Amino acid sequence: MNWTLFDRIAKLVTIGFSVFGLVYLLTPILVIVPISFSADRFFSLPMHDISFQWYDRLWNSTGYLLAFTNTVIVGVVTALIAVVLGTLAALAVVRGNVVFGRVISGLVMAPLVMPQIILAIGVFPVVASLGMLGSKLAVAAVHAAVATSLVFTTVSSALRGYSPNMELSAMTLGAGHIHTFWHVTFPMIRLGMMVGAIFAFAFSFDEIIIALFLTDASSVTLPVYMWNEIRFQMDPTIAAASAVAIVFSLSLLSAVALLQRAGRNQKSSTETKL
Repeated sequence: MNWTLFDRIAKLVTIGFSVFGLVYLLTPILVIVPISFSADRFFSLPMHDISFQWYDRLWNSTGYLLAFTNTVIVGVVTALIAVVLGTLAALAVVRGNVVFGRVISGLVMAPLVMPQIILAIGVFPVVASLGMLGSKLAVAAVHAAVATSLVFTTVSSALRGYSPNMELSAMTLGAGHIHTFWHVTFPMIRLGMMVGAIFAFAFSFDEIIIALFLTDASSVTLPVYMWNEIRFQMDPTIAAASAVAIVFSLSLLSAVALLQRAGRNQKSSTETKL
């Protein structure tokens, strides 16, 4: 059997499937972005003319601006809560050698793998009993319960990338726990914390099921507002909002890529010095 020919065919098939999968995933973006520049009053392809009227309408829409503002506020609060809880959990499991560390890891990751509809149904009566329905803080708190898993993963990965002997050496030389954390541990995990915070913000930015249960007209987030617009009114303004959301999400992914690259460079520099 000609293995060289077989390898070439397998490589071509692999590339073909990869290209097909990439096109399949990008098709919605390749459709929605051109529609946002359409001059037609309804969704239509091919476009007959190009116009920026839907972006102008989006910019001057009180509803969209309120929803975007609420989404950013909820996302920032979610990221802050998730970074604190996820970092503490990662430090406890990875460096603290706590009893039942794997069980704790499973509990931290549970909200991420649990269907969000079940989580939303479960927290709804709790939030209602506290009188916090329609509160942005309630939405951020529930989002943070899920996003903590993301921060836990990134910070745990950062901690495992460094030897605990570095912290032990600092304490052996007389540094206290706080001094060791701030000058040794924190520089190790800060990029992991930042990446986790971005992931937490991105999760909150895109989440709709929990927000549908907990928001009202004053605290509505962008995904919920867009969902209502699709149900009651279909015009290319929602395509413009989608295009803006796509650009925003791609910016977050770019920031993550840059931070990961900086993390690799930092680790290489540290290992070289050691």
